[in-house]
Amino acid sequence: MHYLPLRTRRRDYPKSTPNGARRTTTALIIEMLEKATPQNKTTFKALVMTLKDTGLRVTDLMNLNCNSILDNWNKTLIMFTIVTEKTGYLAKTFFGSDAIKALKEYINDRRNGSRKRKPENITKDSPLFVNWKNRKRMTRQNASMIIRNAFLKIGEKKLSPHSFRKKLQTDLEKAGMPTNWIDQVLGHQLINSRDAYSLPTDQELLEAYQKAYPTIQLIPKTTQQEQPEFAEATTLDECKQLILKGYKFEMNHNGTSLFRRTQTCKN
Repeated sequence: MHYLPLRTRRRDYPKSTPNGARRTTTALIIEMLEKATPQNKTTFKALVMTLKDTGLRVTDLMNLNCNSILDNWNKTLIMFTIVTEKTGYLAKTFFGSDAIKALKEYINDRRNGSRKRKPENITKDSPLFVNWKNRKRMTRQNASMIIRNAFLKIGEKKLSPHSFRKKLQTDLEKAGMPTNWIDQVLGHQLINSRDAYSLPTDQELLEAYQKAYPTIQLIPKTTQQEQPEFAEATTLDECKQLILKGYKFEMNHNGTSLFRRTQTCKN
């Protein structure tokens, strides 16, 4: 009775699928990191890992300061709360071990400087991400362009920083986290019917994210088989190969050289 169809004017039809419409994958992230330019590799890795672990929108990520990592330098999982700029909703998200490790390397590089860049005095109020040249806070446009160009470099279109947000939601769903809890991690509006009945404590949310992190964590493309503790060599070339693999000479027995893994020796 009250039905009225929505008719879109011809010039208002969507021209194409927007960037970020697709979800990124672990394989694509690994490929992006492998093909990153050496000059920006530390910055790029920190940016990618943080987007992957937090699922934050780029604007919110660029608003973070170094206190979020400096205050929790020795932790392996960091929970923090942020009011999202786009919607004003509260997001309770996390730095996982991948993001923490990458951010530490990035901050240490900024502190140490390089031949072309003087050391930076980083405080808790320093921007978490800065432009390489002028050291000013990285803008949303710059961060989006870095990620967008990295996807194009590996031949992937319609992927953007928002694709990491979709990946995190998918990973949390695969790990069995309740929908309402995922909404709180991503800063989505909670549906009224679920709001009053599914409100986890911060500790419960942290435990749920920690349980789901093996799904979120970046897995190496090729997993090397664990090397045996002991190895034998009968020729000089075999001895050289074992030394290159990290083995240490132990003894000779009946013309056979016995080697042991260096890490085992240290332990």
